[in-house]
Amino acid sequence: MSWMNDLYVIYQKLDANSCEAVKNDILKAQIDGCSRGEIYFLVLQQLLQIKKEKAPVYELIKDEVESFIHYSSNPYRLSA
Repeated sequence: MSWMNDLYVIYQKLDANSCEAVKNDILKAQIDGCSRGEIYFLVLQQLLQIKKEKAPVYELIKDEVESFIHYSSNPYRLSA
C-alpha cells in the first residue's frame, strides 16, 4: 500500500467521525506541497502534530498514521 492510500483512508475515517477541521489542516498541507516528497513531509508534519496534540483523533487513524510514517524510512518509496 502506498502512503497516498493511507492518506485516503485517513480522510475517510476523519469524515466518518466528523473531524472536518483536522481533515482540512491535513488537506491544506497536501495542497501546499509542490512535489510528492514535499507533500508527504508537509502531511507528515500535520499527522505528527495530531499524534501529539489530539490523542482522541489520533486513535481513530493510528494504524494509517503509523503506516504513513513508515514510508519516511525509504525515500525512494515516496515517489511511488
